[in-house]
Amino acid sequence: MHREPTPALEERVVRALTAAGLIRRKRWPRIWMTAAAVTLAAAVVLSALHLGRGKAPGEPYVMLLYEDSTFQLAAPGHLAGRRAEYARWADSLYRRGELDLGGRVGGAGPITGMFIIRAATDADAAKLAASCPHIKYGGHIEVRRFFE
Repeated sequence: MHREPTPALEERVVRALTAAGLIRRKRWPRIWMTAAAVTLAAAVVLSALHLGRGKAPGEPYVMLLYEDSTFQLAAPGHLAGRRAEYARWADSLYRRGELDLGGRVGGAGPITGMFIIRAATDADAAKLAASCPHIKYGGHIEVRRFFE
């Protein structure tokens, strides 16, 4: 027959082992408070950066990124570099206020990504699309006016 120890016995054993230095009590509250403070600080910084960035003049456009048989996939071990290249491109647009939103698109089909950009004219939107690394790797981009 298996019996659970009483809470008093368990507490005495834990105290004795702690006093002997054989176990340490976890200090979760301090870790969680530190994590919460770091998270709050990061949120404040990101909010300040986002609020400090102005939107470029112009209208929103959606860029739809397509991949077909002509698209050159990243070589094994080079996917992180490819993603970093796209991220640098997107960051440069974001800093200029020309990027509102971007990301990969899930599911099956030829559309694999999307960006919502800001441009003064259709020609300016086409220039932004042409500067996307997706073109360099054989991808196709469709640009359409986006109505909010």
